Amino acid sequence: KKQLAPQPSVSSLEISGVAGPTYVFGEAANPEYVQSVHQGGFYGELGFSYRSSYFVDPFISVGYATLASGVSRLPDGLWGAGGTIEQHLGAWVISPGITSDIWRFRPRFGLGVAVIVQSFSFNGDDNSSTQTPLVAQLGLGFNMWDDDRFRFDLESRAVVASGADVTFVTLDAVLRGDLFYFIMK
Repeated sequence: KKQLAPQPSVSSLEISGVAGPTYVFGEAANPEYVQSVHQGGFYGELGFSYRSSYFVDPFISVGYATLASGVSRLPDGLWGAGGTIEQHLGAWVISPGITSDIWRFRPRFGLGVAVIVQSFSFNGDDNSSTQTPLVAQLGLGFNMWDDDRFRFDLESRAVVASGADVTFVTLDAVLRGDLFYFIMK
């Protein structure tokens, strides 16, 4: 009888780029003064993962989301002269986690830290505040194209920074490619 030769296991170091729109949940702080508010934005991310011969792949990613912006008109009051206040909310997301390829689906779970920056401009005076809460991200991608070394996915993701009361979702295009191959016999 002929026996098949053992097949080598192949692993790789993968790089990924992510881009897509965001939507942040929540309401404006003082809705009676709001002139305009935009709860949509854009998310971009760079990530690295180790694609092993097992079904679970670890990753680390760094992304930035521009989440919301708005303009409010504050009246004169006890606090002083009124004026127009411009606001912007953005978040850096630094997250290690795990992902897996299950048929053409790609679930993702990450737990890391966010750097949430809220900036204000009022009567020519610029201020900002920063919070660094823990962040969890849950996602589900679908592999649209796979050429062994390069892959293209569509992915939806929810990012929750409960310590800062910020939750947003994304719908992303993900381009992944192998930087290095590791063949183990």
